[in-house]
Amino acid sequence: MKKLVLLLFSLALIIWSGAGAVLAAEPKTPELTVAQAIDMAVKYSPTLKSAQLTKDQAWQARQNAEDKNRYAFTPTAGVASIDASVELAFSQLMQASNNYLTQGKVLDATTKSVKLNAYDYYLNVLIAQQSLQSAQKTLAKDQMAEGLAKVKASVGVIAQPELIAVQNTTANSTAVVQQAQQSLDKAYVTFNSAIGLQPEDRPVLTEQFSFTSFTVPNLTAEASRAETSSTTVWQLEQTVYLQQMNMSYINYGPTGALQNYNVQKFNVDIAKSGLAAGRQAVRDSVFTLYNDIQTNEQVYSQAQAAVKTATENLRVAQVKYKVGMATKLDVTVSETALASAQANLTNLIYQHAVLVANFNNLTGKSFV
Repeated sequence: MKKLVLLLFSLALIIWSGAGAVLAAEPKTPELTVAQAIDMAVKYSPTLKSAQLTKDQAWQARQNAEDKNRYAFTPTAGVASIDASVELAFSQLMQASNNYLTQGKVLDATTKSVKLNAYDYYLNVLIAQQSLQSAQKTLAKDQMAEGLAKVKASVGVIAQPELIAVQNTTANSTAVVQQAQQSLDKAYVTFNSAIGLQPEDRPVLTEQFSFTSFTVPNLTAEASRAETSSTTVWQLEQTVYLQQMNMSYINYGPTGALQNYNVQKFNVDIAKSGLAAGRQAVRDSVFTLYNDIQTNEQVYSQAQAAVKTATENLRVAQVKYKVGMATKLDVTVSETALASAQANLTNLIYQHAVLVANFNNLTGKSFV
């Protein structure tokens, strides 16, 4: 009897655990604005937490280097010269101080990156949703055409090859829908991973985006702003500073060995070359990104015209249908064409928002 009771109890635990797992796997569907998504990303980001710990570690290392420098620099009565150990301690303090400042810059850059990624991923989900909706409407139209083709084929109005062609079109549309669904699922996985949700969760994105033309009065000034705000450029500047400092008055390297001047001076030139390349890369990014924005706006204008044309075509199709000059399929084809044009226009709005956000982030401005 006791064994039976234990068996029943074990079965009950298994069933309860299984039910709990099912309940735990229920997808979450919270409504999220862009600001809320960014806030979740900042609070969750393991990368950001690691960057903060690295900065804290760098501060402690700097404190230790400062203590060693203070001890090494303690004056000795009757001794006027400074030996290699003092210069070594000071060199280590300068490096530790620079590393702490660098980690602070890295933390700031990581914070911006986490925010920008959340913004981009949010919009990528919206773009994927729009693509899926457009593909589904196209499939519905093709399925209607296939149904009509089957009727025509059954009464001999069209030949079998024509029916097969229509069926192939429907099969292709089905594949496009499946691919669009997969793209949406992937977009959700990436977005959810960034904000701390589970892969199967499907948050409802409520942010509304509108199109506003983006104009920069002075692109050269924006490039300079980007240089100033670039963490990479700042790090390269610090490298130049440290190499110049070594050339100026530090005679001993980290191991205490005497440095050869003719070798050491190349480090300064190498650092300067890296800095120049880094600055140019940032400036090029500004011009390239702005050109991408302008291209997007030109395509947007064309897409607006396409929507107007599709709207008029639908109006004509509906009028013809009412007077018996067009079929329901003709109307559906026009509706699908309009939906596709509108979806393209909406996607361009989303893409424009991503480009502008990246430009503002690059030039050190807020993008939300």
